Amino acid sequence: MNKNNLKKLISAAVLGMVVLTGCGANDAAPQEETAEPLRVGMLRVDDSFPFYVAEKEGLFEKHNVSVELKEFSNARDQSTALQGGELDVLMTDPVVTALSIKGGTDIRIVAMALGAVPEEGRFMVVSAPESGITAPEQLAGKKIAISTNTMMDYLVEQYETVLGLDKAAIDTVNMPDLMLRATTLLEGKDIDAAILPDPLASFAVMNGANVVIDDTQLDVNLSQSVIAITEEAITGNEAQVAALMDAYKEAIEMINQNPEAYRDYALECTNVPEGVTESYKTPTFTANSIPSQADIAQINDWMVERGLLEEAYGYEEMVDNSFVVD
Repeated sequence: MNKNNLKKLISAAVLGMVVLTGCGANDAAPQEETAEPLRVGMLRVDDSFPFYVAEKEGLFEKHNVSVELKEFSNARDQSTALQGGELDVLMTDPVVTALSIKGGTDIRIVAMALGAVPEEGRFMVVSAPESGITAPEQLAGKKIAISTNTMMDYLVEQYETVLGLDKAAIDTVNMPDLMLRATTLLEGKDIDAAILPDPLASFAVMNGANVVIDDTQLDVNLSQSVIAITEEAITGNEAQVAALMDAYKEAIEMINQNPEAYRDYALECTNVPEGVTESYKTPTFTANSIPSQADIAQINDWMVERGLLEEAYGYEEMVDNSFVVD
């Protein structure tokens, strides 16, 4: 594959993960509910799919909650909108949640999106096609592309700990742009390996990259995405928040009961890269799940160690479990 074709393929893959093409967002039927809508910030990835299904199936209307789904092309723009008071709810991760609180936006994790079990929300460390790296121990002396001070940075460090790798022997390269990271990896330039989320990780493998670490195959569960809601929305509009989460849970039930029926819609909403669509499986979700105290403490401790936080947040400062039904 020549260099220009490779870049076109990667561009299509990454844009497919984030480009704004509708999928029902912002075009729901008018609702009788007179309350201000809860504004939900989403990226076009598997994690957000239950919200799309809730809208498609009329579950927001059923539960009498007004919702505005707002799509973002990247997490940075999503965080900026949150800080600007433009969002009440967002799909994110615990690292971003803690950094948002530190930045003055009081939000709480109210549920897990993906990651309650290892099979959900896969990340992989993959190596360049001609690198010969196929096992974790071969990463010693090599360069792994990450996004510094993010959940992916956290994950790589945890993989090193779990697998007993020598952290000092592995170099990390800050490469936040997923397109650049994937392109650089597949071209075999400058880096030896990279951490990528699915479906981009699967796309890289289909184009010659080697699987080095698949976090669904580890004995511990590390990668988690979450739903976070502003404290202002929770305290000022608790009934609407509860109704939103009821609609979300019902959407999960519908997806889990018949994943194949929602496969085409999932492909439309998450824009899976061409070349991976045939092997793509509709994501399934674990309802009524929330990060454990140990999960939150471990992430906080890592952030303090990195200097991202002066001190760790308590569990209750980051998590509100009142919307999870035992």
